[in-house]
Amino acid sequence: MKGNKYLEEQDNLEFKGDGLIYQGDSRITLVPTTSFGILRKDLYLNIGKERAKGFLTRYGFDLGRKDAKVILEKYKNESTEMIIKKGPVYHQLQGHAISKITNLKVEHHGDKVSIFVEGEWEHSYEAKEHMEQFGASEEPVCYTLVGYASGYLTEVCNQRVLFKEISCVGKGNEICKWVGRTVDYWTDEMSDELKVYKEEPILKELELTYEKLLEERNHLKNVSIIHSKLTEEILKGKDLDAIMENVYRLTNTAILIESKELKPVASGGVSTEKLEEMNQLFIQYVQSNGWKTKSLHQTTTINLGEHSRVVTPIFLQGKTIGYCSFLCEESAKANFRFLQMIIERIASISALYLLNKKTEAEAEERMRGRFLEQILNEDYRKEEILRRSSFVGLDLFQAYYIVVIDFQFPNKDYKEELSFLEEVMNQTSSYYKKQGIQVLMGHQSNKLVLLFLNNEIEKKGIQATCAYYLDYLSKTYPSVSFRAGISMQSDEIEKASESYTEALTSVRMATKGNNLVAFQSLGILGPLINKNNKKEVEAIATYTLKPLCDDLEDYKKIELVKTLFVYLLNGGNLEQTASDLALSLSGLRYRIGKIEKLLEQDIRNPEVSYQLLLSIQALISTGKLDLDHV
Repeated sequence: MKGNKYLEEQDNLEFKGDGLIYQGDSRITLVPTTSFGILRKDLYLNIGKERAKGFLTRYGFDLGRKDAKVILEKYKNESTEMIIKKGPVYHQLQGHAISKITNLKVEHHGDKVSIFVEGEWEHSYEAKEHMEQFGASEEPVCYTLVGYASGYLTEVCNQRVLFKEISCVGKGNEICKWVGRTVDYWTDEMSDELKVYKEEPILKELELTYEKLLEERNHLKNVSIIHSKLTEEILKGKDLDAIMENVYRLTNTAILIESKELKPVASGGVSTEKLEEMNQLFIQYVQSNGWKTKSLHQTTTINLGEHSRVVTPIFLQGKTIGYCSFLCEESAKANFRFLQMIIERIASISALYLLNKKTEAEAEERMRGRFLEQILNEDYRKEEILRRSSFVGLDLFQAYYIVVIDFQFPNKDYKEELSFLEEVMNQTSSYYKKQGIQVLMGHQSNKLVLLFLNNEIEKKGIQATCAYYLDYLSKTYPSVSFRAGISMQSDEIEKASESYTEALTSVRMATKGNNLVAFQSLGILGPLINKNNKKEVEAIATYTLKPLCDDLEDYKKIELVKTLFVYLLNGGNLEQTASDLALSLSGLRYRIGKIEKLLEQDIRNPEVSYQLLLSIQALISTGKLDLDHV
């Protein structure tokens, strides 16, 4: 063993007569690494990971400085480079790790030394014990080794040297690697390492914690005060803009309420021009980050350059209906913690306001709907209708139209139909409010009934108004089939039930291919049918089509009726009829022959074809015959 360089380094380690171990004048103890692992675990549990990290790093730093002082005294005539290289030797002698320098750069500047050094630790006792006690870490864990190296070289170089572990067995790497630098080689990341050496007494930490708790208590108190004041504003009936202005006065921060489509609804503390500019920036951010598709489900702070936003969703009945945002132009002065605490309260207040408005609107719509139903049922005379119309804000002393909307969707049941009708009514109300059109809306026999005043729609006309509306419904509910019937224009509100009958007759004549039918387009057929002669018309039409219509439950016969109907509508054109019915010409000729045989008539005869077409249309218009499902 003689000549071993490690044994040569510990020639001052002595076992004296008292049975104790000494190194020079310093007493030495030998402690198993497992005991250090237990100490490390207890530190983590009692003072937390970050404080334990600082404690162990400073502990290692002190060990390194003391060893450096011994070596500098013992080898005072050696070069600085030699003293630096002895550091890993002494480190290894104490059993901490096998240390190796892989790169070393040294520069002398008077009594100070600049250094850049890189190296490795093998068999780090600290990494091993951390793995034993906690398993793999998310960051390097050799705190005492880093501290020892920093302390040792700080003493040798006569200026602060910081070490940073860049890979570690304790976080799953194959080997522990490190880098050490004096101040002139520091980078921004080294500032985080410097914090570890600044010991913060627990009492000081507790004092800071108390101050933070005090600040949080004050924030909560202010939040509670603001919440109470805003609730009072709602109870007083203030609108949302007035409430948001109050928020601005209480927080000194501009605020904005937006719809789900990011359109401003209400704001406080910001001009219209500035609001448009800020909103455009936010929309650009949303589009560039794909935020709309992901949606926002919690409070978030977003930096938009010229201003920052603290934004949170507004929920109503389980759905996101809009967003509430604080707009901070001077982000450095903004108290984001306070704003984050209060914005969710404001969002809930906004939801409460919007729920109240929604309830009011629904109550008003129900009242309007009930009024329309009473008009259609002829419950009121003209004078009473006109008197009551003032309560719903409509002037019924003018021309109007009645429109009936029918809808069909697969696998419907009665409850589902009623629920869907209510949803469509809500969508309809929102749609026409956005269009700026006042409409009286109700329902009869699970069909939507609309009363349009002529002066509300005369620019577009009733036909275009209904066409756009049906297109909107079809896009909103693509799986549902919508049809509409329009009455003749009338200026006698007391005869609204007759207009309703006209619209009902028209909607029955609508098909998937022609989903919008006006009563006047029915020609002579429309006036022929009314509630007083409905049975007689059905009887004559059924007799004319007999035996095709003697059993409307027979699918094969109804299929022949549809074939005849399409053939007559196409003026006897076989090619067009075959295309419309998706039949071959031979198949169509076979059906036409069978129809003529059953009817015992030549359907190419103009008089016969006119009577047959009129009869089929009459049965469709009264609702006795439905060819859409054939």
